[in-house]
Amino acid sequence: MTILPVIVLCALVLVAAYLVYGRLVARWLGLDPNRTTPAVANDDGNDFVPAPAPVVLGGHFTAIAAAGPVVGPILAGLAFGWVPALIWIILGAIFIGGVHDSGSLLASIRHNATSITQVVRRHVSPTAYFTFLIFVWMSLLYVIVAFADVTAGSFARLQQLQVSVDDRPMDIRINGGAIVVGAAAYLLFSVIMGLGMRLLRIPWWALLGVMVVALGLVIHHSPDLARWLAAHGLSFLDTGPEGTADRQKAWALALLAYCFLASIVPLWLLLQPRGVIGAAFLYATLVFGVVGTVAGGFGGPDGSLAIRWPAFGGFLGDKLGGPALAGAWLFPFLFITIACGACSGFHSIVSSGTTCKQVRSEADVKPIGYGAMLLEAMVAVFALSCVMVMAPGMIQGRPSPDGIYARGIGNFMAQVGIDMTFAITFGLLAFSSFVFDTLDVCTRLARYIFQELLGIRGLAAGAFATLASLAPPALYLWSSPPGAFFNFWIIFGTSNQLLAALTLVGVGVWLWRTGRPAWFAILPAAFMLLTTGTALVLNFLAFLRHYRGLLSPEDIAQKATPLLVNMAIAATLFALGLLVVVEAVRVWLRVRAAALPVVRDDAPAAGA
Repeated sequence: MTILPVIVLCALVLVAAYLVYGRLVARWLGLDPNRTTPAVANDDGNDFVPAPAPVVLGGHFTAIAAAGPVVGPILAGLAFGWVPALIWIILGAIFIGGVHDSGSLLASIRHNATSITQVVRRHVSPTAYFTFLIFVWMSLLYVIVAFADVTAGSFARLQQLQVSVDDRPMDIRINGGAIVVGAAAYLLFSVIMGLGMRLLRIPWWALLGVMVVALGLVIHHSPDLARWLAAHGLSFLDTGPEGTADRQKAWALALLAYCFLASIVPLWLLLQPRGVIGAAFLYATLVFGVVGTVAGGFGGPDGSLAIRWPAFGGFLGDKLGGPALAGAWLFPFLFITIACGACSGFHSIVSSGTTCKQVRSEADVKPIGYGAMLLEAMVAVFALSCVMVMAPGMIQGRPSPDGIYARGIGNFMAQVGIDMTFAITFGLLAFSSFVFDTLDVCTRLARYIFQELLGIRGLAAGAFATLASLAPPALYLWSSPPGAFFNFWIIFGTSNQLLAALTLVGVGVWLWRTGRPAWFAILPAAFMLLTTGTALVLNFLAFLRHYRGLLSPEDIAQKATPLLVNMAIAATLFALGLLVVVEAVRVWLRVRAAALPVVRDDAPAAGA
């Protein structure tokens, strides 16, 4: 069987969920199209800019659908099989992720476009607010570490991928230097596009067409360009099996340096045009996925889209998927590994950071908040399909999510006659572009949170906050062996899902205090708290067992510090999350005992 029936069924279920459950969520939230939104009331042409729903949806979608819905489903599918991963992606997005995203977006809009932390501050307590701020900041640091590590790995190593071309196995070697060349061109063309729009007033769509064509040419010739540059002085572009560890650490620090620059340069110079080009990559991969699936599903040139991977890998992480999740229990690790593909706390920061300042009508919350989450679920389904078409035994050692994703995208593109080497290089660069988007946004948001914690403002304060937010990831990546990403992804997924649970708690308390149904937010919050709390405890115990198992001085010198850091952070995240929940319960009991009246209106937008 090919993946075509699976893809079609998933798409139909998600569309039906948007039309049916999405409408119910909108009713329970109490969306009011006649209410003035902050974007309209505070329109200043800079931060508050009301825009049509499709425009806001595009920007919001590209901000939330980065590398998370690619990496998580691939790792979970490798370890537990594609059926449980697929079920959680669909059900999680419909009943938890969509509620989380639309609820946090509306909560922010109803509180004059302030962040979700301010919602917690008003409806829970100042203690919960401060605790929540620290939790959000630490979660963002985990995102930075996880994605900097996996991207540095794709830059530093030589990847050998086995694919099927004309029904014959074929080995394709992609030098990490080629990915570096493509990524550098991606950023350079973003700056050129920004300058063209700002200084020359060239329409963005005209520049986008030119940049995409130019970038396509660079991708096509990137292996040759990397070899030529390596032969003329840039030897670090000549990746090989030796020295990979040092190169990976160096690339990780280089990426953090990029994050610092990207967080302080004007938005129009890099981040905005890069987002437009990155969106083009995202939509292109979806188009290739759809077209390739249809072509391969009805025969295709080589039958490479047949389902080969086991449907179920067992209740313990299957060894077929490599050691990343070997021996991990399906509950809770399936849920926190998939992370962004089904639900993501990071989305609430985006919703209450930039998206809420652009929504011109509360009626748009449904397509932007709920709809974008279902679109991201479809991205996760395509990422999982890259695992489904692989044969067992193709994974040797630790799996490479970027390589698996690139191989899958290459298979999709090959169905319509595109050269496989170009297609796989395109897939690797598309993955890197998603990660750049995530790293940019997370660094900037971490700076905002750090400044809010200390109450500091200004350019110098922003630079200090950025350095303070990048210092812990830099120390961890430099002191840890390459591949820390695999251990870190579990902690990242746990912190991200716990952030989503705490956001749902805040949204639920807000809905309850304003006289609206809250169960559809509280029940998902309870499930997420159960899974993430269990995962944090199991992670702590696993790290402790590993630490006690270190015998040689060499092992202690190389591995003790990362293990101790992970244990400390797991314990801290558990304590912070528990404190927020305890504060919410305490406030609920106090308000209920005092029989306080329902809050009739939630801090209306200025001018409403």
